[in-house]
Amino acid sequence: MRNSATLLSLITALVLWSPSAGEAQTPLVDPGTGPWDLIAEAQVQDVCRLDPELLQQVVMRQDQSFAIVRYGRLCFVSGENASDGPGVSHLFSATKTLGALLTGAVMYQTRDLPQSSASMGGPLLQWDRMDKWLDLTTLPSRGRVNPDATVAHVLGMVGYSDDLSFGQKRHRYDADGSREINYLIRVIDNVVKQDPQRFGADAVEVKDRLFAKLGFEDSSWNVDFFGYSWYGSLLDMARLGLLALHGGIYNGERLVDSEYIYNMTHPAFEDGSTRYGYLTWLNGGTCQPRAIHASYPHGISEASDCADGNCDQDNDVGVWSAIGAGGQYIVGHRGLDMVVVGKNWGSGGGEELFGLVLPSIVAADPRFMGDQEAFCEAYARGAYAPDLVKWEGGL
Repeated sequence: MRNSATLLSLITALVLWSPSAGEAQTPLVDPGTGPWDLIAEAQVQDVCRLDPELLQQVVMRQDQSFAIVRYGRLCFVSGENASDGPGVSHLFSATKTLGALLTGAVMYQTRDLPQSSASMGGPLLQWDRMDKWLDLTTLPSRGRVNPDATVAHVLGMVGYSDDLSFGQKRHRYDADGSREINYLIRVIDNVVKQDPQRFGADAVEVKDRLFAKLGFEDSSWNVDFFGYSWYGSLLDMARLGLLALHGGIYNGERLVDSEYIYNMTHPAFEDGSTRYGYLTWLNGGTCQPRAIHASYPHGISEASDCADGNCDQDNDVGVWSAIGAGGQYIVGHRGLDMVVVGKNWGSGGGEELFGLVLPSIVAADPRFMGDQEAFCEAYARGAYAPDLVKWEGGL
């Protein structure tokens, strides 16, 4: 009996100490529009639940850098120009996730406009037909958008498919955006012109306002392309990652609807691809849970999100990534309340980067205490999500 009471006391202490019951359930934390405050190395174990010594042992090339944000705090940063300089560089296709969030921000800002079936009128919705906001007959020869495609289809890179019925959609990467996704810029232009003073004159002004709300310090994007052209710093990448990780809330303000973020970070059209959401990649590989959509707006399909066909998860915490050429990564681990960002990690570098960070996570984990095999078995199948915070709507 005494042993049982002692065990119960230990479990209770761990639960109360764990950020899942305490810190992670408090109001969301981020740097707001001010500068990042790097957690002192002596506090990393307590504040970030990471082993700082193991992080210091990470070896990388001189041109590589990475940072870890956990519980909204800058816990570790290393590499060239990572902490003592802006280190601005082209983030290539990581721009796509920025574009997805910009589109979602416009949807949220226009949500109160009167509903309208008329062309060029009303709020922007995920399931609006593209031809409500754009004359598809004016697209150049390189542009391909199915006449029945919705905004969601284009965000999921299946809008070019000849047949959008279930099982017939195709997903092919629109690398430079010229096939379909760049036309979302013109959609945004047409949506916001309904009230330029309230929303901004065009997509560029909408972007400027979003950058200001996120406190971007070292970023530029002319919004000529959704496929690429964002130049930014490592820590601006982390700010964008937090907006998605926290379900569309930043600096205490909702900027994007939580349902939109959910669809962005889960398979948008799984009959086209189980590894792509809204302009965002899903599923990281070894020791990382798969993104499994709980309830599709278009009905749950028969396609399996899981390689082994087993889609049972205790926790909906699939990993998502913004990925740019040459290894520019923003990786969200919702179950760990963590964003990992990196520059110049090459093809497949997202999994490599997480592999380097993983020992530090497991060593400081109060349940697994260094047992990496057991941690990965539980975390990868969605059975362990110690820092999951539910979003608005129970998502």
